[in-house]
Amino acid sequence: MKNNYWQFILGLQHNAQRYFENQIALYEIQYDWSSDSNQLFMIRDFETNELIYDSVGQFIVDMRGQQTQHCKLIPFHLLFPNFTTHFKQFNFESTNYPLAVFLEKNESFALVNIQNEIVRELKTSWDPREFSGFTSTQTSDKFYLFTLIKLDQKQQQVLEQFIKPQNWKEIYKNIKTKYIESRFNFKQDTSFTLVNNLVSNDGYDSNFLKNPKNETNLAFSLINKLISLQDMIDTEKYMSRECRYSFSTIIDRHYDEICLFQNQLNDELSTLISHTANNYENAYVDLDFNSIPPPPSNTHALDLSQNENNNEKDDNHDSEKTTSFLESTTYLILFIIISLGLLYGVFWLVSNYAFAKFTFFAILCIIVLSVWARK
Repeated sequence: MKNNYWQFILGLQHNAQRYFENQIALYEIQYDWSSDSNQLFMIRDFETNELIYDSVGQFIVDMRGQQTQHCKLIPFHLLFPNFTTHFKQFNFESTNYPLAVFLEKNESFALVNIQNEIVRELKTSWDPREFSGFTSTQTSDKFYLFTLIKLDQKQQQVLEQFIKPQNWKEIYKNIKTKYIESRFNFKQDTSFTLVNNLVSNDGYDSNFLKNPKNETNLAFSLINKLISLQDMIDTEKYMSRECRYSFSTIIDRHYDEICLFQNQLNDELSTLISHTANNYENAYVDLDFNSIPPPPSNTHALDLSQNENNNEKDDNHDSEKTTSFLESTTYLILFIIISLGLLYGVFWLVSNYAFAKFTFFAILCIIVLSVWARK
């Protein structure tokens, strides 16, 4: 999912639902969070590729004219688990993201994100080392292209189950255990700040709620925490080993596990943002809420780092012991072979040559007399 997408879709859903409920006027539909995070918005027909909408306001007003009553968010992979990423002229977004669904009286439509439209291939060189191609403007973080796909009965049931009211304290406990206290939270920053609003930092400091309540909101606070954790892992992962935080040296050993953890974290964030859009009104808590205590020390990360270092030392020690044993065994075998060779050579000379026999016994007598003389 693009960097600004979650802000864009959260703002779109928020004002669409308010407009459907007659809480805002036409001129208020274009929400700050939607307009600040995108510069080009288009919706094309799924079958014909015809451009049917090119502004958020036009789209939402027309959906209301078609008797749309609700706009909800749901994770894309939950509604489309086996979706084909390439279809006719479209390449669809393959990662999980919060998907907007518009519910009418008798049918529902999903606003599916298109990664890019397929364009004519142009090759100026057959060797990619010379020229790798032109950069598409469709990859911009502020370009959003969508299409509408009608939901079937099974998908409708999945949606109805997902948008039921949530137990936010259970969500908090699950996120705390699986992600905030995870060993891949390298800095082990388990502090948790309760807030009553979300703030966009995409060039503008605009608030999600124009008139927020005084009570703190658990949903908003969890979004901030997971995004902070996601950014920290990305930063540590792509930095050189010398520049990383002192406890993140485990990245090299557990790179595949960390990538899997990041995918799970993205799925959790998509689910959290969707529940927030649908049900943030029930996520308000008191200031004395039993939140995550600030870390007294980085003991868990330190233990993990020490374990990694101890494992490396043990591996080196075992390697040294193995090498020493092999060297000793090799020297012993060579000594035995050389000794046996010398003894056999002396035996062969004594058996076949009288002079060699006389010389051998003479040397033996001299050695015996020398030893006796020293005594």
